[in-house]
Amino acid sequence: MTRSTISVAILGLVFALGTVIGGWWAVPDVGLVAGLVLGRGGRPGRLSAVAAALAWAGVLVAYRIEDFPVAILLHRLAGAMQLPAWGLLALTLLFPAVLAGSAAALGGAIRSADKPVARSR
Repeated sequence: MTRSTISVAILGLVFALGTVIGGWWAVPDVGLVAGLVLGRGGRPGRLSAVAAALAWAGVLVAYRIEDFPVAILLHRLAGAMQLPAWGLLALTLLFPAVLAGSAAALGGAIRSADKPVARSR
């Protein structure tokens, strides 16, 4: 496994745990910390976006395994919003990806701004 795959797996678990414990507002918090830890060189925005989307997909699967009627809720809510069910599912996974990716990119930028700039003589 590559380092990126391991990072996505670990971040995915942290995003899923943060979502279950703290709700959706934990996603940008975890993303910011991931960006601060990974720095700009580790592509924190992209890794966090993928990890958050996978984490939310995993949470939906876990709810389905626990007999929560995810599909019924998805169809009813999509109908109320006049969207196809796949569109609402895509938005549901895009939401944490955007939150986490932007927060992690911000964290990476903050970390790289803290580094002193080398001066050429």
